[in-house]
Amino acid sequence: MIARRLLPALALLMVPFAAVAQTNCGGVDLVAKAKAEHPEKYAAFEQAARAVPNGEGLLWRIEAKGVPASYLFGTMHTTEADLVALSEPVKAALAEANTVAVELADANGAAAQAQMVAYVTQNGVDLSGGGLAGLTPDQAELVKKRLGEAGMPASVATMLKPWFLAITLDISSCELKKMGDGMPTIDATVEKTARDAGKQVIGLETVTEQLDAVSKISDDTARRMIRDSVAKPTSSDEIQATTLALYRARRVGWYYAMKEDLFGEGVELSSYADFVDEVVDRRNRLMAERSKPLIDKGGVLIAVGALHLPGPKGLVELLRQQGYDVTLVW
Repeated sequence: MIARRLLPALALLMVPFAAVAQTNCGGVDLVAKAKAEHPEKYAAFEQAARAVPNGEGLLWRIEAKGVPASYLFGTMHTTEADLVALSEPVKAALAEANTVAVELADANGAAAQAQMVAYVTQNGVDLSGGGLAGLTPDQAELVKKRLGEAGMPASVATMLKPWFLAITLDISSCELKKMGDGMPTIDATVEKTARDAGKQVIGLETVTEQLDAVSKISDDTARRMIRDSVAKPTSSDEIQATTLALYRARRVGWYYAMKEDLFGEGVELSSYADFVDEVVDRRNRLMAERSKPLIDKGGVLIAVGALHLPGPKGLVELLRQQGYDVTLVW
């Protein structure tokens, strides 16, 4: 579903992954598939998708009076080489900035990783063995199989609380392995480029704040996410391929218009209302508030997960409500 676009790869905290040589994770782009197979339904979807506020574009210019311009860039936690290389408009904005603000600064550093492990150990593990409660035996077996494909021992399935198991299964097994093998991601590349250039790097959130957001989702919602994730063997790869296609087309906001009747289970964000409220909307407000003094100073590049940008409650609209002129660059 959406956790992989909004949070670090939490599933990398607890177990090692084998090195792999894969560069293409495969999966079917559900948007392209719908367009080819159901043109009339797709036309209605596209109309709704184009109506999503600020649903198209990944880089926005933010102007405040009397200070240098700032930028807002939507990232994705992916290892795809063409995306990790960054586009020329993003490189230019990064070069222009004096400060770079990211969700978590030095997320792969020892301190942040230790905080994540401590948090998950305390809040994501249930040693009573009830992690798979509420699932059918067949669903439980599929969960264990998916964990095994990602390089994790199947035995951990019963020991993970629903919220942590849900976001672990949400990530493509292939992509998990590539991240576990140390391949760089877009967000990590932005931060490294900034540090290498001597720019100041600031985190907009803490580890605890970010994990608190996702761990607050209800067990019912988490278990629905788990069931959706194992509804068919290729579901996570399909979501990954679809998200990548939307990201490459700079149409990430179209995701908000996707419905289950056309795209299948696990894609309709409106069916996960409490998840979206905690993991997207609340964090948008927090990041907008913490970005304000940086924008007022000028010369900052704000790089956060791309799904934080679009929609009526997205960062583009929130920054406009604060009085800034926010215009699409790319």
